[in-house]
Amino acid sequence: MTGLLLAAVLVTNVTWQDAARHREIPAKIYAPAEVPKPVPVIIFSHGLGGTRDGYEYLGRHWAEHGYISVHLQHHGSDRAALWDNRPQEIALDPANWRNRALDVRYAIDQMVRDSRVNTNAIGMAGHSFGAQTTLVVIGQRVAGQSLADPRVKAAIALSSPRPVSGEAFRDVRTPCLHLTGTKDDSPIFHITAKDRRFAFDHIRASPQFLISLPDATHMTFAGIGQADHLHIICEATTEFWDAFLKGDKAAGAKLLQTPAVVEAK
Repeated sequence: MTGLLLAAVLVTNVTWQDAARHREIPAKIYAPAEVPKPVPVIIFSHGLGGTRDGYEYLGRHWAEHGYISVHLQHHGSDRAALWDNRPQEIALDPANWRNRALDVRYAIDQMVRDSRVNTNAIGMAGHSFGAQTTLVVIGQRVAGQSLADPRVKAAIALSSPRPVSGEAFRDVRTPCLHLTGTKDDSPIFHITAKDRRFAFDHIRASPQFLISLPDATHMTFAGIGQADHLHIICEATTEFWDAFLKGDKAAGAKLLQTPAVVEAK
């Protein structure tokens, strides 16, 4: 196993109130039960139609290895928003793009006040629409505007959608691990597995890593998949966090030996 394996994980549900936006932000926080010194924090953003209860396999694994993982729920693009079955409209709504990024910013504001958190080691991760949110938070421009939060020092994008142009990534300066699978297709916007590497191919100004898992589908990264796939996802992501949030050079070397198709630049 990667890093320090801890015995217990504390899981807490919170609901923050962003008064400035009149917006409620539910979150589920996975944390080591004992935190003798400040540890890195990871903000996680769910895919379209998700909730704070998703991606538990990642939250628990990261917490077991010395991270606090904060899983947000984004009103407007969560499960409740899909009840009227408008996935494309919801995904294209500029208000959802902006609100998701601002939800992340607010969550970071709350977590840096927590004495358990190393405020110089903040990570951001997400799946699908949450991967899009992650890329926006580290500098991808939306309609020419930036919603980047420079406090985020490393990022993981699981199954990123493809933006209109590679020029949108010109300001990204944050190390990022991109994960996809050879069967990572989506009927929404007809995104193919090949499209998922678009961000990796077009970010030029910081270390980037790409892992493509043979036969992994879009929902593999939501925790619905083969045990060997989930094991690789957990191990590789933790090695990436260890390298870029804890400064562990050995973990970076192990990441490059991941038993899947790995590229780096």
